[in-house]
Amino acid sequence: MDKSAAWYRRLDRLFDRAWVFNAYQTLADGGKTRQIRRFLADVPYASVVDVGCGTGNWASLARGRYVGVDTSPSFIAACRERFADDPDKSFVQADATTLTPTQPFDLALLISVLHHLSDDDVRQLLRWVAEHAHYFFVLDLYPIPWHPIARVLYALDRGHYIRSPEAQRALIAEEPRLQMVKQSSYFAPSSLYRHTLFLYESTAWRGAEAGEQHVEEGSRA
Repeated sequence: MDKSAAWYRRLDRLFDRAWVFNAYQTLADGGKTRQIRRFLADVPYASVVDVGCGTGNWASLARGRYVGVDTSPSFIAACRERFADDPDKSFVQADATTLTPTQPFDLALLISVLHHLSDDDVRQLLRWVAEHAHYFFVLDLYPIPWHPIARVLYALDRGHYIRSPEAQRALIAEEPRLQMVKQSSYFAPSSLYRHTLFLYESTAWRGAEAGEQHVEEGSRA
């Protein structure tokens, strides 16, 4: 599929509107929050850095301070408006692959973002995640080539790097400090999407430090 075509660029801009993005996620790919909560139920964490936070739908997973990072100015603006009265939640418009956290986080989230990143971008991201996060949770697309409608939806996805579960694991395994704890997968209620779920623990974890969690941007979008 030609993702440089004018019609696709218009579709891409449409999905950069927070309300359109949220509506589609609810209708076609709902159930993520329930699946994530179940998967992370036994993981001890409070502070969270959410890489590619989108419209802030995963902020509710935080049990303490939350920092959401996204390249989309419209998504970050929507998040700041949505959580304006919550001092524990902050949002940064930046390229997550170039971030330099100044303090550690208990949990780093990468939810439906991996397939938007090239292999080199993922490797760069994993380096700082391994250094600054105790646990690393990944949820991403699981190709279902036998499903005709899913094949179309996956082809229309704005991500250019949809990988098999095996390829996802192999890429993350290139960072030796991230050790897999568990993995799973599930189908969305619509049956139009399937997702991988991975949890990793960093062997480089230094332990929580006092004070607030901050994020410094190496570059801003």
